[in-house]
Amino acid sequence: MNAVALAVVKASLRVCAGLAFALGLTACFASEEELVGYWGADRPVSEGVYAHTPTHPDGREWDRPTWTGEITLEQRRYVSDAPNFPHQGARFHELFDDVYIVQSPREDGVGYGLAFVYEEGRVVSYHQPSCSDVADAVLETADVSRDAEGYCPIQDLDQLEAIMRGVYEAANGQLRVDGVYRRVAE
Repeated sequence: MNAVALAVVKASLRVCAGLAFALGLTACFASEEELVGYWGADRPVSEGVYAHTPTHPDGREWDRPTWTGEITLEQRRYVSDAPNFPHQGARFHELFDDVYIVQSPREDGVGYGLAFVYEEGRVVSYHQPSCSDVADAVLETADVSRDAEGYCPIQDLDQLEAIMRGVYEAANGQLRVDGVYRRVAE
């Protein structure tokens, strides 16, 4: 295999691994229907060209982005025409100052995570909470329970806000960052 072909294969593997990581972790807190609708969606992220870089479990960012493309806003959803956008169709809902619930549609329902918005929407880091990592007391306070497969089904927006606030507060705001988007061009 020549050097160019090897570089292409390695780049493809990085993209696939990054997408699997980013999308695989969205399965923990979920609902069958979207809980953040058009009118409840906020628009904290500015439109432009972004680079997405996942992070290692130890918190270090990967050595290069796994996705780059233009992100725009359509019907209060963040979308991109660039292939393999990890969070296609995501909506943001403000939890409190610069901390947002992110709703991401999936084939089997809707997943939820947290995002932290910096620099007037030009930098976004995100955390995909794992239901198995959340203390029982936090789940009980939000009236959320784990199902047989380890998922935490969410029934309504109030419950979603309560569990995400509980996850944030239980960690004193010091949550693992699973990936970062940085605007690289207008």
